Amino acid sequence: MLSSNTVTDMMRIWTGLACFLLFFSVGALPGDAAQRTGTLTGEVRDAETDEPLPGANVVLTETSLGASTNADGSYQIDGVPEGTYTVRVSFVGYEDTTFDVSITSGATARQNVTLQPRTFLGDEIVVTGSRRAEKVLDSPVNIQSVSAAQLQESGGGTFLSALSNLKGVDFVDVGINGQGISARGFNNHFNTRMLSMTDGRVAQLPGTGLPQGNFLPTSQLDVQSIEVIVGPASALYGPNAHTGVVNVITKSPWDESGVALDVRGGGNDLFDTNIRAAGTINDAFGWKVTGQYMTATDFRPERGPAPDAGEAEPHYYSGPFPANLGSFEADLIEDYDVESISTEGSLYYRFAGDWMLEGSFGFSENDNLGITNNGRNRILGWQVNYQNIQLSSSNWYAQFTRTANDAGDTYQINGVGESVADLIADPDNSITSLADVDLPALRGANRFTDKGELLDSELQYSNSVGNLEFITGAQLRQYNPNSEGTFLADGAGQDISATEVGGYVQADYYMLDDRLRLNTAARVDDHSDYGTQFSPKAALVYTVAPENNLRIGYNRAFKSPTVLESNLRIGDFARGNIDGYTLQDPDGNVVGEISPLEPEEVNSLEIGYKGQLGNRVYVDAVAYNSWYTNFISPLSGVADGANVIATEPDGTVIGPLFTYTNFGEATVRGVELGLNYFASDRFNLSGNVTWIDLADFEKEESAPDLNLNVPEVKLKGSATMRNVGFDNYSVSLTGRWQSAYEFQTAYWNSTTMLNDGEIDARFVANLNVNYSIPQTGVNLQLSVSNLFNNEGTDVLGGPVRDRLIWLGATYRFNGLRF
Repeated sequence: MLSSNTVTDMMRIWTGLACFLLFFSVGALPGDAAQRTGTLTGEVRDAETDEPLPGANVVLTETSLGASTNADGSYQIDGVPEGTYTVRVSFVGYEDTTFDVSITSGATARQNVTLQPRTFLGDEIVVTGSRRAEKVLDSPVNIQSVSAAQLQESGGGTFLSALSNLKGVDFVDVGINGQGISARGFNNHFNTRMLSMTDGRVAQLPGTGLPQGNFLPTSQLDVQSIEVIVGPASALYGPNAHTGVVNVITKSPWDESGVALDVRGGGNDLFDTNIRAAGTINDAFGWKVTGQYMTATDFRPERGPAPDAGEAEPHYYSGPFPANLGSFEADLIEDYDVESISTEGSLYYRFAGDWMLEGSFGFSENDNLGITNNGRNRILGWQVNYQNIQLSSSNWYAQFTRTANDAGDTYQINGVGESVADLIADPDNSITSLADVDLPALRGANRFTDKGELLDSELQYSNSVGNLEFITGAQLRQYNPNSEGTFLADGAGQDISATEVGGYVQADYYMLDDRLRLNTAARVDDHSDYGTQFSPKAALVYTVAPENNLRIGYNRAFKSPTVLESNLRIGDFARGNIDGYTLQDPDGNVVGEISPLEPEEVNSLEIGYKGQLGNRVYVDAVAYNSWYTNFISPLSGVADGANVIATEPDGTVIGPLFTYTNFGEATVRGVELGLNYFASDRFNLSGNVTWIDLADFEKEESAPDLNLNVPEVKLKGSATMRNVGFDNYSVSLTGRWQSAYEFQTAYWNSTTMLNDGEIDARFVANLNVNYSIPQTGVNLQLSVSNLFNNEGTDVLGGPVRDRLIWLGATYRFNGLRF
């Protein structure tokens, strides 16, 4: 629950903000000019075929006014205030174009537009890199974008699968709807170093700080693009944008209006349907609603022989911690059924020139299986919901989001296995085998509660003066976890809520006829548990030739310990570290101290090049060197309870202890190289290679070793063919290879659980075929994931993900503009 002081402070902030924005919106009213409006109309067509382009986006860049084209390629924007405007026209797979237009009161201006098919990358417009619109080619950070068209060509289990072939990204695929990404090393099953966002708002789980991932309520039909920053980004995004940012950007009703329906089915009993409906009224009101339902049977771990005493096997669960001997996972849980249902809705209102008010909600409920640092969870009825309101104009942006989740009937599979072992080992009962155990009762006993809440708010202002463009803003986040003592230290009424307050400023200055851009930013964050952090960044972007940019940049980023790392409490052995611990020998002599956690910090230097070579080749290359201090370990054993005993500051004896610590200093360096070759607008090849190295690691003698927990080398590639021989189809073949690597967190340890001590090198190929039936609005799709049925796994703890084949059909009707 929020404290009274916190409620009072937040009410003051948002009351003041509301008055401030009301003043500006009223001041922005154009008075009698509001009645002096005209209309812009026209058609958008393919420059080569003269075919209409339904769903193209037409926007007056100085305002929030815009429209999407109808089935015949026509558009109309009413209520445009008198004046001269720059109009941007965009459509997936085509080059953007702009034109100037003058609007006269009471008159209609007509402008027809033709768009050229896009033949190379770099011209995509992104907003996440600098918190404003810019071309990927010009961004001062290492950013990549996946468009809606690329999502359609990617196939895979969910839209997050489209990120698997991005340069520098570590992708793990552990189920039908179980995908995750990380970057720049130090991955674990609770990856909190990469910030997850949707439309610029935080999309994290309140109780753990984890990305929402496939709990996200957003339908693939509503995704406009996914933008990924690889590398530190705290100067603009604050805590936990430590190794990057993933921002899912959705479509507004003006981006795409009408109805879209997608249905697919295939292997593993997969059935998935998505729907999106959106429309506008008088170009002032807009609305959209989406829904999704998916059911399937997830991949099962392979049942091998039960391990001998002293051995371990990833999916046999028993005590002592970690597992040896015990029960196989499939015998402990009900089934491997997965199910997902979600919905989102938004209302929009445009007023006072270019101001827009938007209100949104979202809800999802999921059944699946999840991997944690402590083993596997059977997720049953996990719900996520959010409510968001935002007000924006060309200069101002303000938003408030409440996100909450409820873990439902989710339970720890490891806990069930350990309970079974304890019952069988107890001589005071008649239980001698798994058949005698009341498994439903043990599942209920190992349930955990997670009813956390996150309040996320932001105010931002941007403007330009001559060659200087600047952005400044402030954020307030309130974390209110609630586990009822089942896995966090919030039992007996203990308050473990946390508040983060941050402010940032960014300036861009253009010199040498705009060939040289100086980008600087700085941010100050204050955490209620960990004090103040300062995150500066600076970058120079130099245009060495048209469409060829060289950049060099410095970033500092930090990761505040999450609620989980500070306040974990599972059983008598796994605890967070907010107050520190003392280590003693059996005689009570102090043999060590575990200091309370502090934020982890990274300072990184990066040099990059993005450019077009000729008209057909696009290159994106990055080299970096990063220095880590106060590194936060994975959940690790620091006391065995026999030779070393842990005690709390008040003297309470814990015995064995698994916790998080700051330890050591690390230097990490790497190279990421991407190459795209566009033989024509019908055929293109792409490939990238990522190399990462833990160059240096210094630690105290008693501290644990440090693993990168990611492959040292990753190779990825794709080939796409469109409309060769006949029209309206595409075929895409992708592949990714990763080298063998060691992986270790609290429970999972490849050196003890796998025969050769490493996760094997792995190659995975995917095939995707699309065909659009002319004049119908119907697109057919065939997806084959893991084409050659590689029997490996991306990460320790995941099941072998077999080949998955599915067929799908998408129908789009453009319209609903009134």
